[in-house]
Amino acid sequence: MNAVVTVPDERTLGAGPVATVHSGVFDDVPVALKIFPARFDRATLAEVEDDRARLRDLPSVLPVDGVEQLSDGRHALRMELCPQSLAALVDGGRWLLPGEAVVLGHVLATALAGAHAAGVVHGRVQPANVLFRPTGEPVLADFGVAVRRAFPRDVAGELEYLAPETLREETLDERTDLYGLGALLYRVLTGKPPLPGQLGEPAGERILRLLRSPVPAIDDPGVPVILSAMVGRMLAPHPDNRPPDAAWVAERFAELLPSEAESAAVVSGFSSAALSPLDAPPAKRRRRNFVLGGAVAVVCVAGIVAATLIPDAEDKPQPAPPAPAPEAALELAEPVDRGNEVVLTWTSSLADADYAVIVAPEGEPNHAVLASRLHTATVKVDPLQRYCFEVRATDGQTVYTSLSHSIRGAVCSR
Repeated sequence: MNAVVTVPDERTLGAGPVATVHSGVFDDVPVALKIFPARFDRATLAEVEDDRARLRDLPSVLPVDGVEQLSDGRHALRMELCPQSLAALVDGGRWLLPGEAVVLGHVLATALAGAHAAGVVHGRVQPANVLFRPTGEPVLADFGVAVRRAFPRDVAGELEYLAPETLREETLDERTDLYGLGALLYRVLTGKPPLPGQLGEPAGERILRLLRSPVPAIDDPGVPVILSAMVGRMLAPHPDNRPPDAAWVAERFAELLPSEAESAAVVSGFSSAALSPLDAPPAKRRRRNFVLGGAVAVVCVAGIVAATLIPDAEDKPQPAPPAPAPEAALELAEPVDRGNEVVLTWTSSLADADYAVIVAPEGEPNHAVLASRLHTATVKVDPLQRYCFEVRATDGQTVYTSLSHSIRGAVCSR
């Protein structure tokens, strides 16, 4: 711990679901301070310090240089100040060319491989946690699950980067990190997340769709099949179908890297944000593409594409619209109102289904509470508010919805 740290102004560099990042000064050097809303308890502080020691000097990892305590008692992580983030680029309407994505994928997979070998899981691989040094060198920041457990967050803004098992059971491990890397690369190659929200889609149905739906293959003709297949394998819904580990992914990307000079040019380009706008015509993208390792690509396609690539939508027959889901397959019992919480139970004829409870406060927006594969859930409520509830389930093919039930005289629209 070191008290020689100041936050000279209120300028916020970034805000996440829990912490905010401010510019600061440490021993007269500009730094970034990730400030949390409260102090760390003893166990969290010990785990954060342990992660710091394990991650020290790993390649492509932005280290935490110190854990500071501000004058008001809050804790902050002190880090090198990086001028750019991948999130700012993609949110600003930019994408990466395939050669650039390969370089970035290799860097991030290398960072994950080193961290996993040291016993540290990242827990939230997404564009906001990829930063660029002034030289353009990309680094992966915000490692570790200790503070994620200490400060629970609303994951609504992170759904596209979370593996199905993270949504279902809050699992955070090496294979969920690979899913996050795949989702990140899908976003920077296509300009959209793997399974974007649909217009008018209820929250519960979207979460259930994320739990079960396979991610469509990248169908941009400018993206080589081998690269699309690599990303698709990382995004496999079941963790056993993803690559064996991050080191394997780093090795595959190393085989696809452009020449050393072209790789250096990619990194230099990151420093100037020289990326293609999302509305650039595909032909322009193809002209600027770096050449991927040709001989390696031919060898790898046979081993990867056959097992992982999903056929293009235009090449496969389109299924007939599904029949309406029978409500009789799912029945919600009368809610048990306990004042500040409600106990919900249901029966279902579905086997191996995922469930979500839709909580509808009268006059307020609905929200969903995941119940995994259980048949009961206890949800927190305002003791003075009226509510309607329903349960939704999916067996991977159809979303089923129960009849609604209310408490305290609420009028349900369904």
